[in-house]
Amino acid sequence: MKSNERLQSISAQLDMHGRVSVVELAEQFEVAQETIRRDLAKLAKIGVVRKVHGGAITLQNKYEQSLAARFEQDVPEKHELARLAATLIPPGSTLFVDFGTTTHTFAEHIKHLSDLTIFTNSHLIAATLSGGSNNEVYVLGGKYDDSVKANLGPMLIDSIGNFLADFAVIGIGGVKADVGLSDQNIEEAIVARAMIARSSETIVLADPSKFNRHGIAHVADFHQVDYLVSSKAPNDDIRAALEENNVTLVLPEG
Repeated sequence: MKSNERLQSISAQLDMHGRVSVVELAEQFEVAQETIRRDLAKLAKIGVVRKVHGGAITLQNKYEQSLAARFEQDVPEKHELARLAATLIPPGSTLFVDFGTTTHTFAEHIKHLSDLTIFTNSHLIAATLSGGSNNEVYVLGGKYDDSVKANLGPMLIDSIGNFLADFAVIGIGGVKADVGLSDQNIEEAIVARAMIARSSETIVLADPSKFNRHGIAHVADFHQVDYLVSSKAPNDDIRAALEENNVTLVLPEG
């Protein structure tokens, strides 16, 4: 593959995933890691990426894909883990649910449950949970961000502090054994931290693409999490970190 074709492919992967790894790209294109580093340096020079340790993150979309693109990613995995997570919620529970495409899928799987009280900053999740159910849904206030259809900012954090919940249900950007849980979006991470702090138990939803990745904003250490739900098992390092911190790993049977 010619250099220009490789650069176009790397750019496309950045648009899709927000982050690329030097090691993985070198294996994919069957070239030396130094060749990939030079490619990333070229993309950084024209303002497409910012180089980080081990790879690069995109600058074209403030490190995040559009909401529409995120909804189209890993759909079967999201539904599988959302179905599993829904089994952890007893009727009558009170939940914080943060905004995100995985948590929105989770909302679709709990709307049939009864007598839930849900606090969310996501207008999409609120609409999903309100339709045809007997659950109480509260939209937490803050500055509305149309790009994610959710409320954000300091007013939201203050609003979260007014309530207590049985569960915080959190989507996550990265799960890494030596880092814990993190996100590429700083405001998402701040919201998740606030919800975790006001909840008795924390359920983290992580599709397999989030394993062995980390974002720029720390969300939680493993000891702050009670359940990690995924559609596939993580590697041995993550499993060991979960076991060491008494985190229950919830996976499909078989």
